[in-house]
Amino acid sequence: MHYFRQIIAAVCALALFSVAYSQATPPPADPSSLDLAAQATALRPTFATDLRSADQWDSYTIRATLDPAKLTVRGSQLVEFTNRSAGPLSAIYFHLYPNHPDFGGRLDVTAARVNGQPVGSGVENRDTLLRLDLAQPLATGASARIELEFSSRTPRNASANRYGAFNQEAGVWSLADFYPLLARYFPDTGWDRRAIESRGDFVVSTTALYDVTLDTPSDWSLAASGTRLSAEDLPNGLRRERSVSGPQREFFVAALKGLDQASSMVDGTRITTYYQRDDPEAGRRSLAVAERSLRAFTKAYGPYPFGELEVVQAALTQFLGVEYPGIVLIEQRLYEQNNQGFETTVAHEVAHQWWYGLVGNDAQGEAWLDEGLASYSQLVYYRALGDTAQAERELQAFRNAYSALRKRGADGAMNRSPGEMRGGTYVPLVYAKSALFFEALRLQVGDAAFARFVQSYFTNLRYREATGPDLLAAAEAGCSCDLDSFYRDWVTTAAPVKIP
Repeated sequence: MHYFRQIIAAVCALALFSVAYSQATPPPADPSSLDLAAQATALRPTFATDLRSADQWDSYTIRATLDPAKLTVRGSQLVEFTNRSAGPLSAIYFHLYPNHPDFGGRLDVTAARVNGQPVGSGVENRDTLLRLDLAQPLATGASARIELEFSSRTPRNASANRYGAFNQEAGVWSLADFYPLLARYFPDTGWDRRAIESRGDFVVSTTALYDVTLDTPSDWSLAASGTRLSAEDLPNGLRRERSVSGPQREFFVAALKGLDQASSMVDGTRITTYYQRDDPEAGRRSLAVAERSLRAFTKAYGPYPFGELEVVQAALTQFLGVEYPGIVLIEQRLYEQNNQGFETTVAHEVAHQWWYGLVGNDAQGEAWLDEGLASYSQLVYYRALGDTAQAERELQAFRNAYSALRKRGADGAMNRSPGEMRGGTYVPLVYAKSALFFEALRLQVGDAAFARFVQSYFTNLRYREATGPDLLAAAEAGCSCDLDSFYRDWVTTAAPVKIP
């Protein structure tokens, strides 16, 4: 996700306190049943039937007011949650990502109710994890209506030493995970209560459905996950917009001021790119790369089911790009430099819509799964264009990074948490070695078997969370062969594999 990201840590604290909401705040989250007809508008018509699986996903209804001048978001959310674990639950956990030091911001939960009744709560892991204590255990298969009131705040012009996707800078107010996000429940170990590692991606989440209404000053526009369902101007100088996500892993929104946009249609998906007004040519380039990426990955992996995809020029500074569902942010300096890294970064982040967005995984445990396929997608992209020379240069860059790692005796297993990859090993293992693994796998089984593998892996695990063994099983099914030793040598050990 964070393409070769480096973060400087800082310390912040959390306190739970009461907040008086202004009259501009939208009404509390509507407790009515989920509107599947509205959710269908976020999907291309041929994929509306995916919502037949809606009972497998939780849902969020969020109502909030954005104040760009004060850098605050105030609102409420209703989460309709079902216990899909094998036993009763006595507590429910939410991540409060903005309280992580890298975000440099705040997310305060000011009230919590479950099924209409106030509940006790507590925080863990330096206030990045919220625990709601249930009055009665929630039985397997039972549902709960969780209502939270919250207030969040971002820094400003902080991309040089904070996470640029939660920051206001250069006309882009990025609000990554501005709301409490349900923690993932693992069948074997329970709630994901791990401390968040700075190295790599922060978010570990499952597919859900979002219905989000935001009030924003009318001189700011919004770029968000999913599709805008409605918009109206309010008498107090605000504009109210309602968006629905379809099945997505999280909801991202950025408020924009002073940026231009361009858009096009590719296979039923509208691509929109937002860029600084002084460089319209860069905006056109980003749109063209996104178009080519969407076509290449649709052909290689399977169709993109959503009706919108957005690309935003943003001040990220410490990393080159980051993806969220239906939207990617690209570091603004890449637009100015007009170098190959710009095209590669856009293609990489668009590929994450397949690997992370549609097929999820534990980014804090097995980051190589989505990063490896997104990095390998750089080769897929250039080969689809017939630019074999650039594909070879991308491959050689992976070879160089991994060879240097082996030369200093620092090779290791890929299926480890980012926190275990220290001493400068994370990038060469998670980006380079993993991309080389997929290239070596293609050469091992042949193009036809590799295509069967990657397409079935995508189709069968779409909207689900994959593991390394899931990928191995799909690869073996694709080639009708035994890949246990190949997988072990590349993924779970530091065996001296042959670099393709």
